[in-house]
Amino acid sequence: MGNESRIILVGAEDPLPAHHYWFEGKGYAIYAAQQPRSAWREHSHECAQITIGLEPAHVHAAWRTTRKADNSRELTGNMVSIIRPGEPHRTLWQRRASLIHIYLGIDFLRTVADQIRLTEWQLQSAHLVRDPLIEELGRAVLRECEAEALHEAFAGSMMTILTTHLLRTYNAQQTSSPSFRGGLGPARERRVREYIEKSLDRELSISALAKVAKMSPRYFAVLFRQSTGFTPHLYVTRRRVERAQQLLLDTSLPFAEVAYRCGFTSQGQFITLFRRFVGTTPGRFRNSSSP
Repeated sequence: MGNESRIILVGAEDPLPAHHYWFEGKGYAIYAAQQPRSAWREHSHECAQITIGLEPAHVHAAWRTTRKADNSRELTGNMVSIIRPGEPHRTLWQRRASLIHIYLGIDFLRTVADQIRLTEWQLQSAHLVRDPLIEELGRAVLRECEAEALHEAFAGSMMTILTTHLLRTYNAQQTSSPSFRGGLGPARERRVREYIEKSLDRELSISALAKVAKMSPRYFAVLFRQSTGFTPHLYVTRRRVERAQQLLLDTSLPFAEVAYRCGFTSQGQFITLFRRFVGTTPGRFRNSSSP
């Protein structure tokens, strides 16, 4: 893939961000950026493309196959697209997002398939789906890029893990479909997310959220995890901690008041969960962020 160092520009209708990251390894390439609103017109590649978009992404994608007419989908939040070689596709990023494009050469795919003793495989496309494993791999790669610490040993290991997952999960030769399809659907997911944002200071049980989605609690919990990559409880806790971080930065409210406004049952619970998610106490977080 050494002759395709500008592959990211194929189909690009807007200039790339001034601060973006490009890395070429043996048989693969990686692009990472805090991507502003931007578009790629219809194009295709000889390699496989894996696109990872992280919140607050809002993406519209369209693609064509030899057997079907144009297909399209729209999704908000964390998303993944797996695009097989030669498939025409176009994408509109309607909102800023952490974006990671990964390009895997055919020879790289074959090498990994041989390593895992997979004799029959054909990569199957999956546009705008939730896949928590690929999302976490994308986050890890993005962190290394932003720290300017991405090296061949780390990147190659990540690409091998990613490709192994792709060949086992998105393999058209297998009878089962990818396990991360589906979810709540864009409209229902948006309604639940908006309700959570407005109600962080209140109790948010699975039953209450399921009522907003108009489905049974058990079914809701399964589809919510498919849509977001998190259980309802973990997602709500994460949003409460993120709201608390904002209040600690923007206000001088006492910790007890911050805990109350973010829906924690006590100041002790707030401190415990804050340390678990952020890696430090609320007090140290506020002090380290002070000018």
